[in-house]
Amino acid sequence: MLLAGALAPPSVHAQRVKKYTFFQGTQYPLTAWFIEGDEPGPTIMVQGGIQGDEKSGFITAQLLSKARVRKGRLILVPRANVPSINICQRQVNVDLNRRFDKEYNQFYEDRLALAIRSLVSQAAAFIHLHEGSGFYHPTYVDNLRNPRRYGQSIIIDTTVFDHRIHLAEAATKVLAELNPTVVPAQYRFQLFNTRTFESNTLYPEMRKSLTCYVLENVGIPAMAVEVSKNIQQLGWKVQRQLAATALLLARFGVDISPPEVTEQEVDHYTRRAPRIELNGRALSNGQTIELAPNSILALQSSVSDNAFAPSLAVYASDRPDFNLLTAPRMALTPFNSLEVRSDGSTVSRARVRWKGSWSKLPGSGAMFACWLNGQLRLVPAGRTLDAVEGDQFVLEGVLGGAPDEILNFKGYVSQPYSNDGQDLGMEIILDPDNFIRRYLEPGKIKDEWICRVARETKGAAPADFNIRVSPRTVKALRFEGPDGRDLLLPFTNGDVQKLAPGTWRITDAWSNGSADKLSLTLNKEPLRFGEPFTLSEGGSLELGLQQSTTFHPLGKIRLTCGSPQGDAKPPRASLSPAHAS
Repeated sequence: MLLAGALAPPSVHAQRVKKYTFFQGTQYPLTAWFIEGDEPGPTIMVQGGIQGDEKSGFITAQLLSKARVRKGRLILVPRANVPSINICQRQVNVDLNRRFDKEYNQFYEDRLALAIRSLVSQAAAFIHLHEGSGFYHPTYVDNLRNPRRYGQSIIIDTTVFDHRIHLAEAATKVLAELNPTVVPAQYRFQLFNTRTFESNTLYPEMRKSLTCYVLENVGIPAMAVEVSKNIQQLGWKVQRQLAATALLLARFGVDISPPEVTEQEVDHYTRRAPRIELNGRALSNGQTIELAPNSILALQSSVSDNAFAPSLAVYASDRPDFNLLTAPRMALTPFNSLEVRSDGSTVSRARVRWKGSWSKLPGSGAMFACWLNGQLRLVPAGRTLDAVEGDQFVLEGVLGGAPDEILNFKGYVSQPYSNDGQDLGMEIILDPDNFIRRYLEPGKIKDEWICRVARETKGAAPADFNIRVSPRTVKALRFEGPDGRDLLLPFTNGDVQKLAPGTWRITDAWSNGSADKLSLTLNKEPLRFGEPFTLSEGGSLELGLQQSTTFHPLGKIRLTCGSPQGDAKPPRASLSPAHAS
């Protein structure tokens, strides 16, 4: 048996497309596409961009979002690791494709892995798109063609898995159809069996990979399509990878028509400069912009061609790995330029000229500036900032401070391989598992914790402030019913709640934090607040709740048909946001 998993309901419908971004507003957004075809069929997941220097994979996956799906359902994750794509490197902290042998929780990559696990659990097969060095060959030919190269191959972990998933057979049949169309012949694809589960495998690192995880834990076919980094024609590689993916999808029961894109369009797609606005004014290549000290910078972007939908980033010269398109900044110290990138390629630069004086803060105390969930907070030294677990935090600096300020978030390591104590300008998610425990003090209530931010600037007076982090709690969810009336249902993990049949929406959460730090899933598929869903007579749906910045579960309830038990007139729909005390 080649495939495992259930088919879609036996009904005919027009193609439906849904786009959802996990970790919205963070530095590591993960966008997934859900495409239901004209006719029912299996659900297959295709992913690219797990390593940021493999451009073909994420372009191919993105173009598939424009495919016509005649039969079956696609889950597409074009760019699984946006921060690594923005800097065009394999990894930022750790290799995301080596974080699936167990559940880690140390870096942003580990949060991405959690969401990817959830997505692939909905699929009946998985295809991973890569771009590897050289040309795989089962025997040594030369430095570019040998068993240690990955390019131009379809990679499987084993010939047959669990006596029922015949990976080699499926890949061999696809190669027989694909290779006659590949010109020149030396660029044809090879079957690459890593024999991951054998004790003497040459590739033991593959036991940590996503395809190995999918085989072992989800129990469905999984394989990778690798083109070669040593082939310079990007458009040619994308066309071949598209063809290989379409053939694999057909083998797995999903019938598509790939989008019609020329090789030249692929080769030149990053040259289509996006429109970037800084505080409402267009940012152009080569211009000099004037900025005032202590001003707040807000950048927005738009791209005219969404067929490629590149990942866009704007970096200030003093923070070369912090994307200003996803977070505002208060300019407390000068920087020289802004750089705009499209899928890791620099498309424009603007010089910065500062107009005005960098005034010093009057008085003796330090005033810290920071961002909590995108909102500016000014915290005097010695005070406490209240936050909720899972909140997004960025240390901006000290008002009137020195250009070389050192702010140390005690217990947090921003740069694990060069820890210098500097945490200024880094996105920090307030998750206790990401901190060294001995630096955290217990709070007054259960699971509350307190941490400290210290000024350690040479020659400056010491100063600090605390952050008090409460556990995130959700008491209830507000539903809008088929009759338009509101209903507040208690949220307790494991409960069963009854709703009348019809179309419902979840519009808000009664929580101790902002509702935009919560995410919903319905039968494992993401659900937006306000998005309609239907509960049929005799039906049952599993509603999951997660922290939106970490994807850590907050609980699940089951919705069934019956008479609702909720309170239609709650005292409050949500509690006050965090604030400085």
